[in-house]
Amino acid sequence: MKKNVQVVTIILLINILSCIVTALFTYNVKAISQYTDSNIEAIDNAKYPEIKEKINQLKTEHPNWNFKILYTGIDWKDAITYEYTGHGSSPKNLVPNSSSYKGEWLCSLCGEKSYDSGSWRCASVSAIEYMMDPRASLNSTDIFQFLELSYGSEESYSRDVLKQMLSGSFLDNNLYIDTIMNSCRTYNTNPYYIAARIIQEQGKGGSTLTRGNGYNGEYVGYYNVFNIGATGSGTANVILNGLKKAQSYGWTSMELSIDGGIKIIANSYIAVGQNTLYLQKFDVDNSDGKLYWHQYMQNILAAQQEGTTLRKTINNIGALENGYTFLIPVYENMPATTTLRPSSIGVNNTQQDVELVKINVTGTLNIRQEPKKASSIIGSLSSGEIAIRLEKATQKVDGTYWDKILKNNGTTGYVARCTYDNESVYKEYLIHVSGTPNEADATTGTDNGVTSSLKGDVNSDGKVTASDYVLIKNSIMGTYTFTEEQRTRADYNEDGKVTASDYVLIKNRIMEN
Repeated sequence: MKKNVQVVTIILLINILSCIVTALFTYNVKAISQYTDSNIEAIDNAKYPEIKEKINQLKTEHPNWNFKILYTGIDWKDAITYEYTGHGSSPKNLVPNSSSYKGEWLCSLCGEKSYDSGSWRCASVSAIEYMMDPRASLNSTDIFQFLELSYGSEESYSRDVLKQMLSGSFLDNNLYIDTIMNSCRTYNTNPYYIAARIIQEQGKGGSTLTRGNGYNGEYVGYYNVFNIGATGSGTANVILNGLKKAQSYGWTSMELSIDGGIKIIANSYIAVGQNTLYLQKFDVDNSDGKLYWHQYMQNILAAQQEGTTLRKTINNIGALENGYTFLIPVYENMPATTTLRPSSIGVNNTQQDVELVKINVTGTLNIRQEPKKASSIIGSLSSGEIAIRLEKATQKVDGTYWDKILKNNGTTGYVARCTYDNESVYKEYLIHVSGTPNEADATTGTDNGVTSSLKGDVNSDGKVTASDYVLIKNSIMGTYTFTEEQRTRADYNEDGKVTASDYVLIKNRIMEN
């Protein structure tokens, strides 16, 4: 029983991260044109550097392999930005809490904050860039995350090869093998991928969900080969929920569970264009008219790890040189060279390419369809919530600046960066998460004599922040004029004047906090 519990524990961890995030992420992005092309020599080296070179090297090593390019039409920076969301709630990309994934792998905002089972941390921009850069995986070890998962031609598969893949496992049964072959043909799915997927999820010996014995006398006679719906807190909940789901589908035999699971995988992912492990992890295919929303795992390593499992299985049975087809995505404005693997030591300092802002309001901040006050409200941001600023306004409309933001749930729209010109107390609504305010915004604020007894609280927002020392700096530089009340609060050392000493003292106070 101990071994069985271990297997189920693994299932729990897999399924915690295997949920479809349709309800959480509904990204509204502009329509783009995508297409595929098998002409490798037509790749523009200037636009997509190193892609052709790496593919041709693989073709030299594996002459039977075939390659196609998916021209996503997506700007590289946009892809990274939309993947770098969910801070504080449910990040789209997580790394294991392991010594191998510290340092530059960790998001500098979330740091060691734990997510999901507690064994996961938020992935950094560097980690996302590395895992999404196809060039980093165009090698014999990592390439199988790009394997096309649709059925393709009949001659691409052999029942004997599948039998070899499943030899010695709980699926080493002619009836099960035939079911996989027939169902994959029916639902247009790669049978080798299905075999590797089942073995990865269940182990070679299977688990309670594949034995039909039920659990503690409940749900006897039901099977759930793909762990569909097997989620929850604790081993018992995972098993019972999985068996309950099997009952709802009527999976009273291994064959019915295999067929039903393949149908779900095929219809939910492969049929909608997510035809590789990579595309199932990073939804950059817009066949359904949407991007970034339909991703089956938060584990940023998932596609690469499952691809490696698949490759090892195929290699172990001597089938590595079959005529596989790989679909490689490319992006517009890709970096000139392949992204380097993040170091597990040091600190990540690359987040500046994605501008994170914290919502600095008492209640909520409305998100509007267009950059103006009269526009429709399409959502809101709560106090302290983290968002991504996509565009920073340079001119005021209706008395304030309207910045374009991306909310964690995928909503994009416009919010007021600061108070309106006709308001008596100036306040910034979008604060950089680093604590550094928009200096241009700080120079526009006026206090109008609002009193505050807090030393250093120059802008009268009830606290001492970076906004205050920026106002002091601007006053010293001659670009901002204090009211008398502001001057009193800015004189932190109480020497009767506002100088660089006050600026330094306030800045040090903030750093100490």
